[in-house]
Amino acid sequence: MIQLYIILFALVIYFIFSAAQFYNVLFRGYAPFVPTDREIIRKIMSEIQVREQATIYELGCGRAGFLRLMESVFPKTKLIGVENLFTLYLVSQIELKLKGSKIRLLKKNFFAVDLKEADLIFCYLNNTTMASLGEKFRRECRPGTQIISRSFPIPQFTPEKVIEIKDKKVYFYRV
Repeated sequence: MIQLYIILFALVIYFIFSAAQFYNVLFRGYAPFVPTDREIIRKIMSEIQVREQATIYELGCGRAGFLRLMESVFPKTKLIGVENLFTLYLVSQIELKLKGSKIRLLKKNFFAVDLKEADLIFCYLNNTTMASLGEKFRRECRPGTQIISRSFPIPQFTPEKVIEIKDKKVYFYRV
């Protein structure tokens, strides 16, 4: 009987997550939750330089896959994930606490987060959002801030380099 309750609970959580995803993508223009493959993150990490005390953001972090790998390679960095979808935020927060991670998650719209302390920002969003973020990056980021966008360019910036991983482009920018 307990197994049935667990299955029902999991189905309810899945339904809530799916409904929120559908609503956010269709009516609010948000990017859908699609995690970045670990192999892609490792390749991205091999292309960047990170100082020991850097502050790294992942905007629309989902389950914070990028930050999790960054934490394992750069343990002294300050890692901040920003996720607006409550279900993803909650699941990620629980997972990170159970693992003893120092990643700090913010349950916020990333347009409301001040990025002036960012040394590196990772995004895997969509074209519309990246165009809007371009203006935010110009206003808030310090000179030298690295911005990495998986699959979607920032139209206001010229990339320092573009690499292709598994038939997807990754754009590297510097403010």
